[in-house]
Amino acid sequence: MEHKAGDKLFVDYTGAKLWIYPPGEQPREVEVFVAILGCSLLTYVEAAESQRKEDFITACENAFYYYGGVPRAIVPDNLKSAVTKASRYEAILNTEFERFGEYYGVTAYPTCACSPKDKAHVENAVKLTYKDIFTVIELLHCPDLCLLNIIAIRVALEKHNNKNLDRRNYSRRSYFEDVERRLWGT
Repeated sequence: MEHKAGDKLFVDYTGAKLWIYPPGEQPREVEVFVAILGCSLLTYVEAAESQRKEDFITACENAFYYYGGVPRAIVPDNLKSAVTKASRYEAILNTEFERFGEYYGVTAYPTCACSPKDKAHVENAVKLTYKDIFTVIELLHCPDLCLLNIIAIRVALEKHNNKNLDRRNYSRRSYFEDVERRLWGT
């Protein structure tokens, strides 16, 4: 399936979690948010305290900053942070996420509860996150979320986005810069 530049941003959380190691405290698990643009496949990954609405909305907003623009639509899974009631036909968005979309002028299209094809891009991005990011940083013991995101995840993420795609002579980043950013108008 071909996607228009700047059209859709697919978002989800990984099933596996990462750890932070605060000094003098017990290590704790943190969630990992993944976003991917449909056209260029440019990926964004961020560790967050939880999957609560506030953390989910903040991660989506941080993805917008990372990309330097706002897509026309955001496609979340049917997680409670985005959807109050999942449906086979039309999910009901929670109020905060709906207001977030209105503020940025982005439409939210939650995936159908019974259709994993709706979110194939982000599911593949989650698998690649395990391979290209988790394996690189799993032995690091970052003391907080900020360092985990800036030092560990961002470095591994940039390597992932700058690596040439299989059987292609371009990377996610170069395709984004050459095609999507230009057509997106950012």
